[in-house]
Amino acid sequence: MKTDIIKIYFNKWISCILMTILLISMTGCSSQGKTGSTKPSIGFRITWMDKSDEGVAIQKIVDMYNAQNSGQYEVVLQGGDEDFKNIEKSIVKDKDAPILVLPYEYVKDFGGNAKLVDLTSSFSQEQSLFYPELWRLGTVDEKTYGIPWIGDSICLVYNKDLLFSAGIGPDGITSLEAFERALKRVEVATNAKGLGLVGANHRDVSWMVNQFIYGFDSSLVDSTGKKVTINNDQSRAALDYYVNHLSLYAQPTWKEDSGAEVMEAFRNQEVAFEFQGPRGLADIEKNGSPFEVGTISLETMGLKSDVEPLMISIPQNMPVEKQAEATEFIKFMISVEAQKKIVDGEYSTENDAYYPFKVPTRMDLANDVVFEKHPEYLLFMEGFGNPSVDVPVLKWQKVKDEVYAPELHKLMNGEISIDEFLIIVEEKGNNILNEGN
Repeated sequence: MKTDIIKIYFNKWISCILMTILLISMTGCSSQGKTGSTKPSIGFRITWMDKSDEGVAIQKIVDMYNAQNSGQYEVVLQGGDEDFKNIEKSIVKDKDAPILVLPYEYVKDFGGNAKLVDLTSSFSQEQSLFYPELWRLGTVDEKTYGIPWIGDSICLVYNKDLLFSAGIGPDGITSLEAFERALKRVEVATNAKGLGLVGANHRDVSWMVNQFIYGFDSSLVDSTGKKVTINNDQSRAALDYYVNHLSLYAQPTWKEDSGAEVMEAFRNQEVAFEFQGPRGLADIEKNGSPFEVGTISLETMGLKSDVEPLMISIPQNMPVEKQAEATEFIKFMISVEAQKKIVDGEYSTENDAYYPFKVPTRMDLANDVVFEKHPEYLLFMEGFGNPSVDVPVLKWQKVKDEVYAPELHKLMNGEISIDEFLIIVEEKGNNILNEGN
């Protein structure tokens, strides 16, 4: 009898514990956000994992918004990637799709296929805050589907110590002719090669070469995106300069190297110059700053800067009642307050320091005190106004992967001529661009 009573009380005790756990769990579910808020949530899907260094840095900005947001919803950061099919599946099938961070070429495709909300009227006042060339990357047929948020551009990055040893003043590098003279001088006066160059069958060779294609007044496709326009004298001159001039000053393994090997060669002081984005500077800092670095705008040399802006978009199938708040969130993310936080960068536990991983996109930040800590990053922002566009239309990604990069590698290896390369890209590229038409 006594044993039965004990069992009854024991079972009641277990039931109470289980009920408490269930209530706590249910309470956690009703709070949609990560800050303890009981508001329903709107997702914000980025292109990094939410626990990555970049994700943690972005989370702080989202937290700033939520702390001062008096709206109906809390924004919750969601980790993601740049997988086109995964994103497309989400915005087609998900009835509660999140606010999206998208590469510019995805905005062109999704916007042109009525999968994104037209933001033209909502952001008419903000357009003037950005370089027109950058803003256009988020538009289709004069309608805005993506708002520039953060991104990369490319500068000519140099080793100050090597240039000093060679007696080179970087301010004098204002043309390709002056650049070539500087490369020669480096090799005469130091043990380094002049320039880190890419020639591998790799995506890096495409954006690297395109800076010369655009810089020599050529282009990849026409305004319709259905016709390859690269086969001309300007492209011929650009490729000749890259393959037959710059290669004379490149690292010995350049024909097989991607951007990663170039960064390593620059870090090891094997080359004095490299074409690189913000991570090129952070890479030197993370490795103990063995030498000082500087940047030169590609525009001063007559070239175009490869740009990779990330846009913020609202999917068409987001519930209408959430779209107004999503719009306010985007306006916050491009505000001076939020854009300044991008310059703080990501935190490295290994070095106990912060490093910019992208740069903000607002033009007016160039004059802000926020860049006093990182003045060398300013030119990356200015590159957005002088862009080389690696993937002008989404179908060019397939041209790039299947034709452009592999044939460029053959050209670097001397397996085909410049004229043969241009004909191959024109013919095969046109076939790909017009598939299904």
